[in-house]
Amino acid sequence: MNIEKRLEGKVAIVTGAASGIGEAVSKIFIANACKVALIDTDEKRLKQVEADIYNTNGICLTFCADVTDEDKVIKFFKDTADEWGHLDILVNSAGRDSLSPPVSEVTLEEWNKTIGPNMTGVFLCCREAFRYMEKQKSGGRIINMGSSSAMLASGPGHSPYRASKHGMMGFSKNILIEGKDKNIGVTVINPSHVKTPMTEIIDKGLYDGSLKAYLDGWLDEKEYKEGIYASCIDVENVAEITLYVATRTPDVTIPQIAIYPTHKIHRYGMEV
Repeated sequence: MNIEKRLEGKVAIVTGAASGIGEAVSKIFIANACKVALIDTDEKRLKQVEADIYNTNGICLTFCADVTDEDKVIKFFKDTADEWGHLDILVNSAGRDSLSPPVSEVTLEEWNKTIGPNMTGVFLCCREAFRYMEKQKSGGRIINMGSSSAMLASGPGHSPYRASKHGMMGFSKNILIEGKDKNIGVTVINPSHVKTPMTEIIDKGLYDGSLKAYLDGWLDEKEYKEGIYASCIDVENVAEITLYVATRTPDVTIPQIAIYPTHKIHRYGMEV
């Protein structure tokens, strides 16, 4: 089935849009004739993505904002609705990964740095999306970018990140029920091992040994041999699945989707 321009006339907000999954989602939405508001804290990268979109004759707005700042979240939702008249899709892709120490050594500051964007930011954006979408007969779609960490635990460390993704899953399940009679669909996409700037940082730690204590027992033979980044799936795969979810009709509900590199199924098969 040809899905070109399946988002024509639609308006989307994408957080974390300056890099990684958020950038890829923004660009595939634009390629399908969607108007997209791009949100990120990295102003330089945001302007580059904006330029890339303008070069393809796409239509976008950009907001340099932290999704944990309630006033700014309220403003960029209002500005988007004022500019284009409605809101059809929200993609929450902003977030922070953290290879933290064992829980007994985690500081409150480290905890809050992860929980803030991964949970509080998602809550604020979903709340604002509901406020606009529930006024529309057409409702809307909310797509929260989770992680395979929402479905399993590993060894020592990573507890703030895993807690945030488990929390996102529970929150999303609840608002899915709240949105059911308002035509507001909520989906969590849980990718594992995706080629993003976050993954590159972890890869560097694998090679220089600085993250060895956190990575031992977490990686498989292929990742130790080729590096984590090289064995990850491309962001375009995640973007295409996000587009698929965004183009479903209101009578279809997709609560969650899991995406894994094939070589990891031996580990994650029971959770799929």
